[in-house]
Amino acid sequence: MDSRRAAFRVLLDLEQTPKRLEKLLDRELSRSGAAPERDRALAVNLVYTVLRHRLALDHLIGGFVSRPLEKLDPAVLTVLRLAAAEITRLRTPDHAAVHAAVELAKATPARRGQGLINGALRALARGWAQVEPPGPPGSAQRLAVEYSHPLWLVEELLSLLPAGEVAAWLQADQKEPPHALRVNTLKATVEEATELLAGAAQAIAPHPLAPESLTLGGVQGPARDLPGFKQGLWQAQDPGASALSRLLGAGPGMRVLDLCAGAGGKTGHLAALMENQGELLAVEPSQGRARGLEHNLKRLGVTCAQVLRRDGRSLARDVGLFDRVLVDAPCAGLGVAGRRPDVRWRRQPEDAARLAVLQLELCRAGARLLKPGGALLYCTCTVTRAENQEVAAALLAAEPELSLSWDLEAAGPSALAIGQDGYFRSMPHVHLCDAFFAVRFKKAV
Repeated sequence: MDSRRAAFRVLLDLEQTPKRLEKLLDRELSRSGAAPERDRALAVNLVYTVLRHRLALDHLIGGFVSRPLEKLDPAVLTVLRLAAAEITRLRTPDHAAVHAAVELAKATPARRGQGLINGALRALARGWAQVEPPGPPGSAQRLAVEYSHPLWLVEELLSLLPAGEVAAWLQADQKEPPHALRVNTLKATVEEATELLAGAAQAIAPHPLAPESLTLGGVQGPARDLPGFKQGLWQAQDPGASALSRLLGAGPGMRVLDLCAGAGGKTGHLAALMENQGELLAVEPSQGRARGLEHNLKRLGVTCAQVLRRDGRSLARDVGLFDRVLVDAPCAGLGVAGRRPDVRWRRQPEDAARLAVLQLELCRAGARLLKPGGALLYCTCTVTRAENQEVAAALLAAEPELSLSWDLEAAGPSALAIGQDGYFRSMPHVHLCDAFFAVRFKKAV
């Protein structure tokens, strides 16, 4: 397996197609067949290193290329980023990194830029350590380059938090997150799962925000290969996401609606909180995802759920009214930029406003299906005000029967991330998990 060529193909495809990073990596690794694990690991490491440090790498490369980077052929820029990552982050010997980059260019669409690549990388190898970051310390421009997040996203975070906290948030995003899972209490206790997984991880720790969550350190290979997955004893899920389901306050015997079920991570958790007693309707418009959702719920031993393939906005009262409604809304996904660094470069500022319209429509649809006295949880895995606070405010204005209301007893330790402003926010530098936002509403009796 040529690790650099595989990484090159993944990174270039990310620039040119809407396919998810995980799908592209799976494609490349499946091509490699029985390639040594070392080569496969290098390809993955190269991809993630470039994505986690892309803006900083571009700042360095820009100091040694005579033309603006946006004018470069995407294939040439991809080779430059890979080599710059090897020289400055992975500490590959300079001569080896430059030679490998030129050979990679020869074998790819970057071949016409061999001369530029060779000259720029030789100069970068000699002088990159002297390149100064832009802007004064603590400025949005400096933070964006130092921690490789889009400038507009850094500015958004600075509107919410002091510069020191934003720097800590961004720094946390730069670290490789540990494997995280939620124990499926329909089939196992946290203690039983911990004992089962002990031989596959160097460290296992519970998470303070979510009682069923475990973080695993020193795990080799994909999570689905860990003991207990096929038997449905656990679900791969960030602790912040596990905390969200608890915030809704679902319990045995209730009618519960998961309006945007997706792959069903939260659906499975709701079923466990309901102890498989009651009715759980999981709505998912995509045929492929709906099939995957059904398969996942079967693996987890969920018997109280029905999957309905429909757009949640179109649900009518023929489905009945519900005690609890979860609106895990489609969003920009910027809260998972540490776990999925490609998200940083795939989103634009205007995406938030577009998605906020969809989120409000889904929330209003959910509110219409809520019983008097019932509760609705609106949540996202993003950080923009347009998607989070502004959608919550718009929902209150549009649905006067709703009011903000938390069930702190049901939330348990998940309530630790509810702030003074009444919103739940998990933050990577504080809670050591992905960034989620949530607000719970109650319908008047």
